[in-house]
Amino acid sequence: MNTVDSMIRDVLNYKNTVTGDEMDLPYRVYYPSNMDETKKYPMMFFLHGHGECGTNNEYQIRVLQKPNELLDRIIERDNCIIVAPQCPCEHEKHEWINVHHVWTTGSREKLDDPSVAMQAAMMLLDMFLAKPFVDLDRVYAAGISMGGYGMWEIVTRRPDVFAAAVPVCGAGFPGYAEQLKDISVWIFHGLADGTVPPSGGKDMEAALKKVGADVRATYYEGVGHNSWIPAYKEPDLIDWLMSKSLKK
Repeated sequence: MNTVDSMIRDVLNYKNTVTGDEMDLPYRVYYPSNMDETKKYPMMFFLHGHGECGTNNEYQIRVLQKPNELLDRIIERDNCIIVAPQCPCEHEKHEWINVHHVWTTGSREKLDDPSVAMQAAMMLLDMFLAKPFVDLDRVYAAGISMGGYGMWEIVTRRPDVFAAAVPVCGAGFPGYAEQLKDISVWIFHGLADGTVPPSGGKDMEAALKKVGADVRATYYEGVGHNSWIPAYKEPDLIDWLMSKSLKK
């Protein structure tokens, strides 16, 4: 049986020709085992949390070196491409988001210039969107903690790309909800989270509901920051995710 360990290793060499900023972005890719490149497949774009930072191209396919059940369950179905980059977090420019490493920041008012890591992640996303075997109607985003922040940022910057998003213990931009109204979202957060405030999920839920978006939210009583553990065990999560397509 295929596992996350079978994911292909590669590195994107990113350079911003205007600013001169550059970085190497390691990433892993999963392709279905019997993939036919004349057909089209859904794709999951996954952003890891701060505990998975580095350059070993290894940590980002698990969570704190323990199983990432979201990726494991998608691989078990063997019918979806997964792309999982790893940011080094050597300094703020090399993290997914510009919040000065203050994870209690919560909801933000506006998009600032993207970090170098976010720029590289978007370049990687575009590289895969150009592949003829990617189903552009079924591209999904997910992320936890720092990656939950990053997930909200990348879907806000590229709302035309994603059919569905699964943010766990992150926070986004409620003021941009209108442009996200066509993305199906399932928000997860632990109500006892002392790292990223639960308001980060609740603010986005309220804003998305206000604009009529397809949004679900699950909050876990007594659960702290590690809400990805119950979230990724939700029985209908993968069925819900894979049923979503871009709204025409």
